[in-house]
Amino acid sequence: MSKKVSMQDIANRLNISRMTVSKVFNDDKDISSEMKDKVRLMAQEMGYQYKKNDQFNLVVLVPEVFLAATEDFYTTLYKRLNENAVTKNVSLVLKIVNKQDENNLNLNFNVQGKDGILMLGQFSKVFVNEVKKFDLPIVCIDFYYDDLALDSIVSNNFNAGYIATKYLIKKGHHDIGFIGKIPSTNSIIDRYLGYSKALLEYGLDLKEAKIIPDRDELGNMIDLKLPEKLPSAFLCNNDHIAYLLIQQLEKINIKVPEEVSVIGFDDVIYSKISNPQITTMKVSRKYMAEQAMYLMLRRIHNKKAKLINMTLECLMVERDSVKSYEGEK
Repeated sequence: MSKKVSMQDIANRLNISRMTVSKVFNDDKDISSEMKDKVRLMAQEMGYQYKKNDQFNLVVLVPEVFLAATEDFYTTLYKRLNENAVTKNVSLVLKIVNKQDENNLNLNFNVQGKDGILMLGQFSKVFVNEVKKFDLPIVCIDFYYDDLALDSIVSNNFNAGYIATKYLIKKGHHDIGFIGKIPSTNSIIDRYLGYSKALLEYGLDLKEAKIIPDRDELGNMIDLKLPEKLPSAFLCNNDHIAYLLIQQLEKINIKVPEEVSVIGFDDVIYSKISNPQITTMKVSRKYMAEQAMYLMLRRIHNKKAKLINMTLECLMVERDSVKSYEGEK
């Protein structure tokens, strides 16, 4: 029979005191987050058995459409959540919710023994209200409803859409299309509104802007119907759509960025495997996961804590899909 791992064993492996290990498990504020991560990762590696009161169990709800094979953003975000949970001795149980269950408000998942619910992607407001009836701490990740009184964390999609569009305008593009279904998710709407602000600010005609949907009413991707007269640039609501757009343009002998410039969102794998590689607005999934876990543990420890809607800024990653526009050749 193998010997049970103790706090002293963990301390010895890390060359720290047993008291430090104990403080980590008690989430002492005197211990740095870096040290806490080291101790918790070592504890997991060594098979340390936590006491029941050291551990939290969470359900992660994700709409089925957000975990499609093409949705690299959300699959990676869930991985980052799981990695972060390990360092805090939090156990995650993933529950994928299909559209039918969401529409029929079927809550066919078990919350017995669970300490909270992370809702990832975007759910309808009525479904979120139904989940609230469990009376457990909830954190909404990458979406929010300002009238539901729930902690949430989102990217500053409005500002990112504005910055990306202004970048194209400063590169000489005045005819800029937007690819994304409106209305659809909060993130797409906010990115479109930022795009609209930039056009209006620079005196460009929003009514003449080419808006191309990328999905149907159920959130399933559809073929892009490009206009006969193409704009000189496109702002795409995510990198996968930007990747598909570039491939579609290539088939009709339109070169990117020589003839049409393209910007994506999220900085996922599609931006790097594309030829050319895609200029994009980066969303830090690692930081989003860390802050989501912080919000959840804070709410578990204090259900009356002040409501937080956290907004993360996006950073532009310049690659090869944008070129200055010099007008008609």
